[in-house]
Amino acid sequence: MKNQPPCIAWAEKLALRQEDLSPDDRVALAAHLHTCPACTAAQADYHLLDSRLRALPLPALKPLPRLSLLNLGQEKEETAATSMIDVETARSDARLSIPVRRKTASGFFAFSLRRALPVALVASLILALLLVFGIQTASKLSSHVVGATLLSYTGHNDYVDAVAWSPDGQFIASGSWDGTVQVWDARTGAIVTTYKRHSNVVSTLAWSPDGQFIASGSWDGTVQVWNAFSGALQTLYQEHSDVVSALAWSPDGQFIASGSWDHTVQVWYARTGETLRVYTGHSEFVDAVAWSPDGQFIASGDRNNTVKLWNAQTGNTLHTYKEFTIGIIEALAWSPNGRYIAAGDRDTTVRVWEAFTDNLPLTYKGHTNEVSALTWSPNGKYIASGSYDGTVQIWNANTGAPVYTYKAHANTVAALAWSPDGRYIASGSWDSTVQVWVAPSTR
Repeated sequence: MKNQPPCIAWAEKLALRQEDLSPDDRVALAAHLHTCPACTAAQADYHLLDSRLRALPLPALKPLPRLSLLNLGQEKEETAATSMIDVETARSDARLSIPVRRKTASGFFAFSLRRALPVALVASLILALLLVFGIQTASKLSSHVVGATLLSYTGHNDYVDAVAWSPDGQFIASGSWDGTVQVWDARTGAIVTTYKRHSNVVSTLAWSPDGQFIASGSWDGTVQVWNAFSGALQTLYQEHSDVVSALAWSPDGQFIASGSWDHTVQVWYARTGETLRVYTGHSEFVDAVAWSPDGQFIASGDRNNTVKLWNAQTGNTLHTYKEFTIGIIEALAWSPNGRYIAAGDRDTTVRVWEAFTDNLPLTYKGHTNEVSALTWSPNGKYIASGSYDGTVQIWNANTGAPVYTYKAHANTVAALAWSPDGRYIASGSWDSTVQVWVAPSTR
């Protein structure tokens, strides 16, 4: 997953020769190549292949002798000449006619075969090269097509409710109703760690900013912080009195905010488990928690039509949103620049708010069932939303215009995570799988 793909919009034009492009396309492509190293490299590869094909010997480009009209004409003339010789020979000595004909035919066949074999060998070599290059090119292009599934992880045997990507993009952690958290290689699916200390459904998880630890929350009422690669338990947090349904790690890695069905959000030290603050501003189950990128604020959503924004240090409520029609907030995502908050609701919509104001610039209505998962692209251009309708929909965060709909899951999409480099999305589903697939270009 490390090679930078060419831009999808230019892929077709990069493969064409200059003489096959319109004047406008030549100018536009030249300007684009000045700013895009990936497309420049791709065009260089195409030119290399084209130059190799042009450099092949000219006979290799000619038709095979036995398929040539000229050769067919020569064959007819030689056959006619042979017949005349046969007639004359028959008149002088009938016994010699058959050997003469056989000698002439066999000589002509050997002559044609000697001419055809080198050309056939070269033609076969060209076809083999084209086949190899074609397979490689098709493989590369398919791996860069938006929505192309790169990996289907099937290590869980029950609903997958949580997914998180490691900060370096090499690993994915997934939590399931089977009670486990599994850490695996994002490229191969090879299992690195299976964590089994929870006694009930694993409903949420978060990876530490330094990539060393994972915090996992469960229906057993605990949050457990453990080493992502050895599984060694570091911190056991047991201050909630009900299901732990949401987790968020502070950007500096010192604190964890945990949301629960006990109606609280608790902020505590990740290394020691010491409680720093208990936020009691909600009157219903808390199902979503998100920390602002600057680490100063927390957004939390509940099942009472409410999203709260509050100060992470003081616990003071700064703003309250109550604009939802059904009122169960299942997912929250803060924009990378900290200016907006996206909230997924059971009324099938996603609302994008301007933080700390009542300004609602966008309401996305593309789903046909409740929205259960959200993730913002690292560059802030797109939002991906997962739903009980079984789809992941990617749309423009500024306009709401749909970009792509992923339909490979067979059940609710309960968890989403965008890779740190912006190129891939991991989606966890109640079909017990995690799919890793190509996201739209975020260049």
